[in-house]
Amino acid sequence: MIDNFLVEFKPWTREFDVVHKDWLFSLMHFKGSPKAKIPLLISYAYINRPFIMDLYEEVSIVGKLMDAGIDVWMIDWGYPKRSDKFFQIRDYIEYIDFCVDFIRKEKKVEKITLHGYCLGATMAVIYTCLNPEKIKNLVLQAVPINFHTENTITLWAMHIDPVKISRALGNMPGELLNISFLLVEPVKLGLKYLDVIENVENKKLVKTFFYMDHWIYDSPAVAGSVYEEQITRWYHRNEIIKGEYDIDGKKIDLNKITMPVIAIIAEKDNLTPPESTLPFFEKIPSKDKKLLVSDKGHVGLTVSGSSHKKVWPEAIKWIVERSN
Repeated sequence: MIDNFLVEFKPWTREFDVVHKDWLFSLMHFKGSPKAKIPLLISYAYINRPFIMDLYEEVSIVGKLMDAGIDVWMIDWGYPKRSDKFFQIRDYIEYIDFCVDFIRKEKKVEKITLHGYCLGATMAVIYTCLNPEKIKNLVLQAVPINFHTENTITLWAMHIDPVKISRALGNMPGELLNISFLLVEPVKLGLKYLDVIENVENKKLVKTFFYMDHWIYDSPAVAGSVYEEQITRWYHRNEIIKGEYDIDGKKIDLNKITMPVIAIIAEKDNLTPPESTLPFFEKIPSKDKKLLVSDKGHVGLTVSGSSHKKVWPEAIKWIVERSN
């Protein structure tokens, strides 16, 4: 029985090179033999770690994209330290721009596919509005754009003073963020640990448990100024969906999103509920847009067997068809 707990944790099933590093941020390129002309860049959230996209073989979105012939690149936002407190969201947007230009030059293409997940998808939308001429396809996974929703995390965020947190702590600690996420469903959290004890003979369940717990508790801090802007301008004021958000004075106009768009959401998502995506999806003027809905939650959208059977084959087919 004890052997079931001896899980060797090795995220990243696919090999990659770190082709560029700039202080916190780095650009990764997965090794493969792509067939599609248009490369794909993944912008993951700056909360938690991007290896959830390549956690293990059976649920690797990176792997499935590569197997379908897509050339996959990814941004790693790193681990902000106290000295990084004054990083701003515009620094993240500028690095996305650097990566997009790097890939365009390397692959000799005018446009790429940009794939964002959670707050990484929010930044992908912001970037695309500023640089629509560089984006051929926009893939948005659990994207929050309308931040005035009724889910628990949002209600808590609406009553937080982020300036007090950044002044007291420098950055928003990853551990504190984790506690807030876990307390959204405290009973479910306790049942998870009972479930693994009661099903210790199930090697697949035990493996999934350890991989997921490692990912959940690998939580970078959020740079203080980024956290202030995220909570104040995105949550409190809901500026993006209202068309009031800007980067260095340049307005984020959702009407610039005219390229093909696929939005992939989860109906049981308690962090990015469907109503945080649907008003945005209905508002954008793209003539080629598709909505896919998983019956799982925020993380299950990425790692559940159900999503990989019902949602991701269709999503990847959509991407491949628009990558030549």
